[in-house]
Amino acid sequence: MVDARLTWRLLLVPRLLLAAGVIVWALLNVLTARRPAQPPRRPPTAGDPVGDALAGARPVPRYTDEPLKVTDLRWIVGVENLEVADEDGFNTVVGLDDAVSTYVDVAADGLEDALADQPGIDAVEHTDREVVLVRSTLSLPDVHAAAVRALLAINRDPRPMPRRRPLDPAVVGAVADDVAAVMSGHGFAGRLPGPAFYRLLPDEHLVQIVGLRDGFGHHNDDGTITDARVRLAVDVLELDAADVTAGPRVLSTSCDWAPATVSGIEHVLVTRAVPWCAATASRAAIVDRWVRGLPWHVPDRPRWEAADIAAQWGFRKHARDLLGRSRSPQSAAVAAKHGFSR
Repeated sequence: MVDARLTWRLLLVPRLLLAAGVIVWALLNVLTARRPAQPPRRPPTAGDPVGDALAGARPVPRYTDEPLKVTDLRWIVGVENLEVADEDGFNTVVGLDDAVSTYVDVAADGLEDALADQPGIDAVEHTDREVVLVRSTLSLPDVHAAAVRALLAINRDPRPMPRRRPLDPAVVGAVADDVAAVMSGHGFAGRLPGPAFYRLLPDEHLVQIVGLRDGFGHHNDDGTITDARVRLAVDVLELDAADVTAGPRVLSTSCDWAPATVSGIEHVLVTRAVPWCAATASRAAIVDRWVRGLPWHVPDRPRWEAADIAAQWGFRKHARDLLGRSRSPQSAAVAAKHGFSR
């Protein structure tokens, strides 16, 4: 009995040590995962950059019954370091107190554009009414001062027409012309208005469409456009012999924003759109995609709609699985339509 216990322990201890080692290795990999480098900041340009920005300022009150004290902008605006998390590289967050509304309407007066115009500010994204993300190597006091100068600028001269606005359809069409060869190289040789590109899957009676959507860019005063971007939207439709786009939509997804350049669009196409299309290139793969989400979640569409399509395609068992025990009117209608007992 003693020998058996010793043997059991001798076998168990190495396994426990191995398991602990694997856990430690996994944790170290998570903790040391490569993140974008945090750019070093330059030293402050002055002893008190914010004080310099406020010197001599005479802001105009938005409301006659709320007199302004310009030095309040020192605490109305706050800045903090932000850990760089992605390729956009935002490393600073600018926070705005509610009291900023006595100076400007931050949503309508063009704060994003005014701050982007400040020297040393590389990129700006106004993500929320009181939160602005900034990419800059300026010191935090200098970013603080830049935000104060931007607020003072639009206090006197609001910018109701944002510079970051939609691209003209002709511009998006020109981008589509540039990227047509890349699309064709990945199988999307057909061209549609919109603009969009498609490939046929005749054996499956499906068509996959990649469209360029929601284009926007920074419109400069001289008519040039910088930082233009588009979003790739991908749809899978049942094939209609008369019109490629007339069939019922089966699946759809929206990919990441891409720079409106050939290389930028190709990157998102290859890393996101093409793999998604490869995984949904047959009716069986699409139905399996829905069933794999059970019992908690069916991607892309309501369960009863997925069940209806699966049944129409001949996947009756999968359709029953998708309907499950649901007693909704829609599920009952699908069950009755395809002769499923409930």
